[in-house]
Amino acid sequence: MSEKLVLIEKKGKIAYLILNRPDKLNALSVELFNDFDLALDEIETDNEISVVIIKGSGKAFCVGYDVGSYEEPSVTEDRDYLEVCTRRWIRLWEFPKPVIAQVHGHALAGGTQLLACCDIVITDKNAKFGFPSLPLGGGFVGIYWGWHVGPQRAKLLDLTAGSRISGEEATEYGIAARCFDGEILEEETLKIARGIAKTPGDVLKLKKMAHNRIMDLQGFRTGIMYGPEQDAIIHTADGIKLMYQKINELGLKGAIQWFNDQEV
Repeated sequence: MSEKLVLIEKKGKIAYLILNRPDKLNALSVELFNDFDLALDEIETDNEISVVIIKGSGKAFCVGYDVGSYEEPSVTEDRDYLEVCTRRWIRLWEFPKPVIAQVHGHALAGGTQLLACCDIVITDKNAKFGFPSLPLGGGFVGIYWGWHVGPQRAKLLDLTAGSRISGEEATEYGIAARCFDGEILEEETLKIARGIAKTPGDVLKLKKMAHNRIMDLQGFRTGIMYGPEQDAIIHTADGIKLMYQKINELGLKGAIQWFNDQEV
């Protein structure tokens, strides 16, 4: 039996949810998502757990969605799949226990959707946050950033393929709450989680709901639910098809090199 792609470890009232695909830098696959959903199910019903910490095994937090060969689904099929992904992130955002993202290495593309739907992000100050190295879609990942960093910074990063900011900059921008040196990241994140876990679980649930309700009134849920439609439409653009053509011809690394070598 293969090892689970999402592991659970418990320390008192704290549960670690660990993305466990280190050979792929914890890229998000269908199999990983299945294990992620099951892990959330288990933690949600465990009354001994008050706070969740999500982290990645190996060298990265999460580098986003798997990028394979382009199969060109219909717009409706594409939109439906993207909505499933979006509803998973909404479930995380609505999760009845506080969720902390502990970020090290790279947090890219879909991995930033994950952390943007956590309640608190604690990061290694040298971690790298950012966007896909190729423009493979649009209106899906970047719209999560605007809620945390503001529209101008979100556009600057989203419109520049391959853009990166450090964990220290992410904290300054507002997509992370605190940053630490990498060697003390785990210790400091656990200290923060334990501080939160001292408050009774029913109180934490209601306090979290109160904060989320304000974001709801401002349009968070409605806004990100537009993402599947936007991305599915953009996937039909000739420019996106060109990107996948280059990936199929040159491989991912070769396509990125081709993109970066363009003269404009």
